Amino acid sequence: MAEITIHRISKLTGVVTVPGDKSISHRAALLSLLASAPMEINNFAEGDDCARSLAAVRALGGIVEQDGSRLLVSPPHGGLKPPAETIDCGNSGTTLRLLAGLLAGAGIAARLTGDGSLRRRPMQRIIEPLRKMNAGISGTPDGTPPIETGAGQIVPLDYILPVASAQVKSALLLAGLASGVEVIIREKNLVRDHTERMLQHLGCACTVEDVTPETVVDPDDPRRKKKVRSTDEYRRSITLPGRQTLAGGRVDVPGDFSTAANFIAAALLIRGSHVILKGVGLNHTRTAFVTILKQMGAEITIKNRTVIGGEPVGDIEAAYGPLKPRKISGDQIGGVIDEIPLLAVLASQIEGTTIIRNAEELRQKESDRIAAVVRNLKAMGVKIGEFPDGFAVEGGTELNGAEIDSFGDHRIAMAFAVAGAAAHGRTTISGSEAVAISCPRFYTMLEGLRS
Repeated sequence: MAEITIHRISKLTGVVTVPGDKSISHRAALLSLLASAPMEINNFAEGDDCARSLAAVRALGGIVEQDGSRLLVSPPHGGLKPPAETIDCGNSGTTLRLLAGLLAGAGIAARLTGDGSLRRRPMQRIIEPLRKMNAGISGTPDGTPPIETGAGQIVPLDYILPVASAQVKSALLLAGLASGVEVIIREKNLVRDHTERMLQHLGCACTVEDVTPETVVDPDDPRRKKKVRSTDEYRRSITLPGRQTLAGGRVDVPGDFSTAANFIAAALLIRGSHVILKGVGLNHTRTAFVTILKQMGAEITIKNRTVIGGEPVGDIEAAYGPLKPRKISGDQIGGVIDEIPLLAVLASQIEGTTIIRNAEELRQKESDRIAAVVRNLKAMGVKIGEFPDGFAVEGGTELNGAEIDSFGDHRIAMAFAVAGAAAHGRTTISGSEAVAISCPRFYTMLEGLRS
């Protein structure tokens, strides 16, 4: 297990171009298996997670030509091939869940597994709806990997997502695309929509409809009007009709917002800092972190907005300034689930108490992120109380360098590298190599902003 020592940084300034978005890179790679022609992918994400998706493409007969972050991926000649061996998805839940949906929809016999962390993560959430489609899929008795897929008599699906999971939604859409049956997904809470955008960009007739509130007369008081939805069961529906053809083409991957979030947080945390992040993906399902920080008083500006391949992109400027505490809970949580460790680090330096609740999903990530955040912030001298679904951080105490455990989790490693940059003394992160899952150059990029 590797260690890295983070030294205090007095000020961060400069321009950063973060690597390509992980979520979009995964989808581009796996969708190339179902395309009717080769696909060019530019700015493909660094890191082990997306490399696992590329390895899976090769294992299933796809041809990958790679020149740095530019890829040309040709679909398997004659269709998908059953893999000769078990596909190891490493730490990548996205690879495993999306690939399981694709293979089950296509009726391909395969076995998917991962590292120790991934083999503990819940897969029943994809197994259950895929079985509703009559897909051939199974996991262990407790619903964890390894996952096995095989032949099935696939039928159309109309499904309300019980959990706010873009991975589950995407697995089902890929199953529909691979099998040629109609799939309708209904979201109670809005989640990332990269898959729908990419399907549309590549020529599929995928439609997205919001259940918008209508103004009606209040029956209890005819003088008043109120807004109601036609249904309380869901807020958005995504329909992928049957027998869709996925064209080849070009996908330009924007910079990864979740990686950029670390540099935004560092700039807000360290006095005198000013950082510019170029070409970052600004998909509205990803940027709740910026929205919440602005509500807390953060100096964040977005410039040079444009749209590339159906995805909004722009430059983000962040500068140091005082923040205000607040409670983050309910519908807000889904949009910042990856950034909650960073919010906890920021909260440690805000006068007052910041409360985060309804984030029990964090217990099911690469690590138990609630326990990891609590343990590591306590080690740095922060007063923090743990709840089953979150924590309360009492801010205003200086951070002290400490021995930090990443628990093999890239989000924890990066968040506490940011904390270490603001702390007095030295901070040593064990399991520092975990950043390679998403951004192998992270420590170098952070150090490059030292001024």
